[in-house]
Amino acid sequence: MKAKLFVTDMDGTLLNSERKITAGVKKAIKKAVEAGVIFTIATGRMHISALPYVEELGVNVPVITYNGALIKTLEGEELFASYLDRGLVKELVDFAEERQLHIQLYSDDKLYYRRENDRSALYQCTAGVKGNPVGDELEEHMDKVPKLLIVANNSEEGDRVVEAVSRQFGHRIVAVKSTPVYIELIKPGVNKATAIARLAERFDIPAEAVLAIGDSNNDLTMIEMAGFGVAMGNANDNVKKIAKYQVADCDHDGIAEAIERFCLD
Repeated sequence: MKAKLFVTDMDGTLLNSERKITAGVKKAIKKAVEAGVIFTIATGRMHISALPYVEELGVNVPVITYNGALIKTLEGEELFASYLDRGLVKELVDFAEERQLHIQLYSDDKLYYRRENDRSALYQCTAGVKGNPVGDELEEHMDKVPKLLIVANNSEEGDRVVEAVSRQFGHRIVAVKSTPVYIELIKPGVNKATAIARLAERFDIPAEAVLAIGDSNNDLTMIEMAGFGVAMGNANDNVKKIAKYQVADCDHDGIAEAIERFCLD
């Protein structure tokens, strides 16, 4: 069996270390789509941040963003959305600020935080979006929040934050690292795997014909559920342990290799 639905993470997977889609990857994706493969993205990024890359590829399939909390078409139709309770959002912001951690939230596909700093600047640079420093007005933007993000100073601090969130909030929130310093805060049961299951059902594709490929901890659920669970060569050890297959890294067209091996005759 060949994969019929190809779902890729963005950073460190579809995008190389310069945050670009290489010509080789573009060519392979075009070839897969022409062969009837459904190609889409599952990312922790905002919808507005992922959109330019989807348009660059020329595919028109619903995109999974916010780690599975939002599935939206390119035309803006919302197929699925899961938002955190406003009270919980406030608790998480208080938790981070008590520890002097940079936390930002997303509402109506806009980015909000208290004030500008080096971590907010880093995020805006990598995500290609403009943030909104709103100071004391942050509480006015705590509705329709699909996720929050804490930006740690280093990987070790990121690990400590994940542990601290898990201890304090238990089953009420899931904390997962999408990069060594990005800690995603999302609703339990909302992840890339559950979002992919919704898309697969929409296209009548069984799980064994789904290919999911990624490199970080927020990709674990989708790689584990897919018939073709693939780790990038640059993936962390957790991903490589649970993946059924491994391909080249993001700077050596790992996506193209996966398409040739698992999607095409």
